[in-house]
Order: sequence, then structure tokens, then C-alpha cells
Amino acid sequence: MRLPTWNWRSLLSQPQAFVTNMPPQVWTGVFRAACCLAPVVLFLCFFNPYIVDPTRIGWVLEADWGQHVLGWNAYRHCADSLNHQTCLAAPIGNSLMSLDANPPFAFLFKPFSELLPDQFQYIGLWFAMCVGLHFFVAYHLVRPYAQNRWMAFGGAIVLSLLPILYYRMRHDTLVAQFLVLWGLHIFLNVQTERAKMWHWIALLGFAGLLHPYLLFMIAAIWGGDVLRRFWPAARTFDRKALLDTAWRAVAVLVAPIITMGLAGTYTKGMAPGAGGWGYYTAGIDSFFNPVRQDFSNILKATPLNGGQSFEGYQYLGFGLLVLIVIAVVLYLTSPEAKRSKEFLNKLWPLALPMLCLALIAFSNNAKFFNMTVWNFPLPEALRGPAAILRASGRMLWPVAYLLILTSLVVLFKARPKMVAVLLPLVIAVQAYDIAGFAAAMRKATGLAQSEKVYYLTPSPLWDKLVEASDGVDFYPANVHLNQKLFYEVTWRATSNKLPVNTMYAARENLIQVSHQEAGQDAFKTGDVKPNHLLVFLKQCDAPANLRPRLRMLDGVWILPPEAALDLPLDKPVWDPIRSEVRFGWLDQGTCMLDQNWSRPDTEGTWSDGPDANVMIPIKHVEFETTRPRKLDLNLKAKSRIPVHVSVMVNDVKVDEIELKPRATEHTISLPASALRKDALKIRFVVIPPEPITVEGGTESSAAVSVSRGGRSQIAQKTEPKPEPQTARNLGIKLINIRLSDPDAEPDDEPAAPMQKVWRPVSTS
Repeated sequence: MRLPTWNWRSLLSQPQAFVTNMPPQVWTGVFRAACCLAPVVLFLCFFNPYIVDPTRIGWVLEADWGQHVLGWNAYRHCADSLNHQTCLAAPIGNSLMSLDANPPFAFLFKPFSELLPDQFQYIGLWFAMCVGLHFFVAYHLVRPYAQNRWMAFGGAIVLSLLPILYYRMRHDTLVAQFLVLWGLHIFLNVQTERAKMWHWIALLGFAGLLHPYLLFMIAAIWGGDVLRRFWPAARTFDRKALLDTAWRAVAVLVAPIITMGLAGTYTKGMAPGAGGWGYYTAGIDSFFNPVRQDFSNILKATPLNGGQSFEGYQYLGFGLLVLIVIAVVLYLTSPEAKRSKEFLNKLWPLALPMLCLALIAFSNNAKFFNMTVWNFPLPEALRGPAAILRASGRMLWPVAYLLILTSLVVLFKARPKMVAVLLPLVIAVQAYDIAGFAAAMRKATGLAQSEKVYYLTPSPLWDKLVEASDGVDFYPANVHLNQKLFYEVTWRATSNKLPVNTMYAARENLIQVSHQEAGQDAFKTGDVKPNHLLVFLKQCDAPANLRPRLRMLDGVWILPPEAALDLPLDKPVWDPIRSEVRFGWLDQGTCMLDQNWSRPDTEGTWSDGPDANVMIPIKHVEFETTRPRKLDLNLKAKSRIPVHVSVMVNDVKVDEIELKPRATEHTISLPASALRKDALKIRFVVIPPEPITVEGGTESSAAVSVSRGGRSQIAQKTEPKPEPQTARNLGIKLINIRLSDPDAEPDDEPAAPMQKVWRPVSTS
């Protein structure tokens, strides 16, 4: 091929002529190079480049990444079917979907397990792929409306600079927002019904395989496309058009139903929903509230609660807000911009789906800069479906992308010279505004620069402990008590194909929960598997028969398996226990409860009947004074119905209190003898307000031990047990206990209020 002959001297002396007279082939090469370079630059702006090294593991063993990468590692080594593994949450196991383990990539890499390095993760590669595809799909989405390819290039940059794209990196599969753009591309740009159908089958099928939330968003766009055909046919009662619309819709729906099954969505026992609806919402102000001040260099941020600031984060960036304002002004004032009316008319079938998504995002608890706009109780019939979409704030993503796309199209219809000035200006302002946000996102993946894997458990003795074990059990079985510790030990366990008794899943498997609780109760009675390694996620006292086996490694309390008792491990040393013990799901107090308590929630823990115990290792409590001579027991609790409760300390009744459905505080003076023992045993015995009706007669007002639905319990004598509902009503909720010295000087500074935190079970 002959290169063109140029008059270099003349061109260089006239820069404008040099640019104008460049051959088309050169411009095409420059454009293609820019298109290849743009996603790379975008990726480097928001991610640490070392994440693309699949052998770097340490950076993903935290937060939700740990859940996802462990799901992959367990599937790689312990798969027992197409989409299921039995290592995590043994013996039931988890599916790929319940662990948000990116089923498409898991299926892709699983056949090559033997060839892959021992330490292998694909989350970094997934991020790089998503950014590249996002730019590529965005370009093809806007190209039909841009006057030239460079305008489309700028539009693709704009659609790739939405902060919501990169803020979702903690849920790596949700960075696949190019699927939302693909859905808009099908709706707007694919012409024939046959082509649309096959596009929708591919898109919804892939979304069903990847993540239910993305599937729901894309299904809303698809619903608008169905409405586009259905409404005119319904108005004229065109049977042929209605039948054609119906069979194509059914064909599309079959695809995600099948792929969701392939990913393990229909696993037996898996709960469809979880708590959090009305908390993980988007605020009405979310498009222009940066939430954190370092996320915007221009706008002032208003801090939000934990749910809205995370799942409801929707800040567009000041540059894109400027774009929207420019588009509105141009449409109202510029005759050229009004040519976008044809495009706007295409969007009417999406109006209802987008409105529905917005209302779901705001939920029944809508706020504007933390001020309640509306708040009403959800009808009983809607609570089940709402639990499925508990992280409802995400549902604004399609609305945001459609809003920006519409603004771009209006701008593209303006005069070319105006577009040539305004589009780069929008990109520059956006880049300046979110520079701090981009730095924060890069920092989130900063650990990838290190090849280090284990930060909390660096000792090589962990490998020997795991190799000598037949399984690994955690106590308490709540991953969130110490996520990093759980992930590091469990990575070793799954790499060695060992069963682990618990796991943090997007949706709980109720069958597994019963196994897990039975195992926790067994530990409290001193019954553990001798060949399993037991790891304490919080320092917890052990039953008397297990205390001689307690050891400590890297500051972590463990029970080594019998095969590893000769390893050089330290004896356990207590960290001081705070004099205020709380009983929420993330608190150490959950270690101190016997088997008569149910699973804790964010506030505290309900007893499963009228008799329950708390054991506080008082010898290791850090009191307000060095050597108190006596103590007050300050407790906060409530009940389902008004009841009187006997409080016994070390088997001696010390007081009787009245509890009501509203939490109340009580102070009880303890005898000096309570300080002389190693542990403080506190027993709560509910005095029934009236005789309990049971089958065959009545029961006395003495406390009765009841069955916990499969959890072992010893009944008193041979008397009949009360019905479960009656026993449940006699339970009490323990919120906190504080041991104080009544002789200590009062604290001038009031204690900071305890902040409520929702359980961050994967909002996937």
C-alpha cells in the first residue's frame, strides 16, 4: 500500500491546514486509536491497574468481594452440580447465584480449573471488561443521533462518566451496567421485530444468568418495548398484532427463566427475599446530592443514612447536571434542538416503566435531603415482593441513563459549532467535579498493588491447621463479626476442599440455617467435632470441657483439631471486655448467650421462651474503676406483652422487674459476691401473667423450657409443653447490659447514642 504524499513543510507552517487536509485514512486511524484508548483511560481513572492480575487475591478478601471470590473458589474446588457447591455453608451449600459469584465467568473458567494458578480471581478482569463494553455499547447507542462519529465518541465518554457505574464496584456483577445501555439500544435503534426479539432473548437471558436486579431493570425497558406494540394493537383490537406480540413476549420471558435456573436461583430452601426494604432506598434528591463532600468538588454534600448513602447513591456529577440544564434551555430556545422531538416521541412507552422504577427506588419511605416526604406502612400483600427488591434504590439507574441519553440527543441536534464547544465543556466539568470520587474508587482497590494475601492470619501455622482438619467451623456463625478473618481462613479451607459451617449469602438457605443453629447450640453444650478447626470470630468463653483445648494464633482464639494439638500455639489471652455489653447481631454479647435465645437482630436478641441465661466473663471486664467493691447491673430490655421477670445472678434471685413492649431501662444492685467469681451468670425467668393453657390442662406459673423448632432443649419433668405461640409471647428482648460502679464519679460527658446499622447481607 502506498502512503499519501504530503507537503510537510507547508502543512506544518499552517496547523489548521495540516488538520483539515489529513487524509481520511489517517482520521479513521486516529479515531480507532481514541476508541481503544478511551476505555483504558476510564479504567485507570477509577481502578488500580494491578487488579487485572488474577493471581492477586488479598485485595478481594474483604467486604462483598470476599463473598463473591469465595463463591468462585468453592465452586472451583467443591462443585457438586452445574451451579452448586457444598464447601461453604456445609452441609447444604450454596448456589452461584446466592453467593453472587458471577455465574457467567464461573462457568467460563471452571473447565480450566486444573490449568489455572492456585490463587486465582476474575473480579479484576470482569471490571476491565465491563468498562470496555460500557463505552462500546454507549457509542453504538448514541451514534444514530450524533452528527458525526466524534460527537458519538464524546457522548460515549459522557455515558461512561456516571459515578453510579463505578460506585457499584463493591458488587462487581452490578458494574455490568452496559446491559442497561444495551436494553435502551434495542428499544431505540434495533428496527425489525425479529431482530428485537433475538436481542431481547440474548440480553434478558444473560441478565438472568448474572444478577436479578439487572434483570428487573432491563425487564422494565423490555416492558416498554412490549407496550410500544401492544397499546396500538389493543386500541384497534388487531388480533394478529396482539397474537404476534404475545408469542414474542413469551419467547423472550422463557430465556431468563431458564438462565436463572442455570445460575441456581431456584435452589431448594433459599429464601427469595431479605430485610431492608424502605432502608436501602434512593432519596428524591439523589441525582444532585454527592452524599460525601470528597465526592464532589462543586456541590455541597448532605450525609444520608447508611442505606441511602450506599444503595441509594445516584449522584450524576455536576457536569451531567449542567448537560441536562443545557438540553432543556436548547430545546426551549433553539429551533435546531427541537428536531429532537421525534426522538422524544419514541420514548413515551418507557414513561410508565420508568415511573414504576422511580417509585420502587423511593419506596414507601421517601426522603428529600433527609426530610421525610412520605412514609406509610406497606400493605401485607406487598411485603413479600418488596423483600425480593430490598435494595430498591438501585432501580433509578435506568432512569439516570435515559435522562443523560435524552439530554445528549437534544444537544446533538443543535448547531455543530455549539456542540463542539459544549460537549468537551461538559466532560471537563464532570471530570473536575468527580476527581475526588475517582481517587476514592482507586483507593478502594489499592491493596491490589501488594502481592500479600493474608493480613489478619499471616502465620504459616494456619495452613498446617487447615491441612490437619476435616472441616472448619466458626463461632459465632456470623461472618460479619469479623469478615476479614472469616475470608482469609475460608479461602484456605475452600482451597483444600474442606466444609465450612457458615457463609454470608445474598439470600439465606433456611435449611442450612437450621443446621447452623443446631451446631451453635451443640457448641454451647461442649459438643464439637474433634477433627474440625473451630475459629472464634469474637473472643468467646467456651464450655468447661473445651477450655483446656483453647489456643490462640495471630490473636485469634481457636480450638485446634485433635490432629494438630501438638502445634506450638499460644494459650488464649482475653482482650478487656467493655463494661457495657450489647446484644445486637454485630456485638460480642451474642457470644455470651445460651441456647435459649433466638438469632439477634440489629437492636438486640429475643429469648425463645420464658427462661434464658447470659454468662459474662466478669473477671475480664474492664470496669470504670480499677477495683470496684460492688456493682450495679443496668439493663435495657422489652417484652412482647407486659410481664414480670425474675432476675437471678449466680442462681440467686436479686430483683424482679416489669417489662413492656416498649424498651425500658432498669438498675439492679448486685451483691459483692458477684465480683468474686470468674463468670457472672444472669438468668431471666418470666413470670406468666396468668396460667398457660396447654393441651390437656393448665401449667403452673413456673418457668417452662420449650422446644426451639428443632433445636435441642430439656423439658422440666414430664409436664406438657406450652404451645409455641404462647411460649414465644413470653420471650424478652435483651438490648444491652452495663455493669457500673455505683460509687464511681458520674461522667460529665453524655454517652454517644448507639447508631443503628442494618445487617449488610448482600443486597445483591
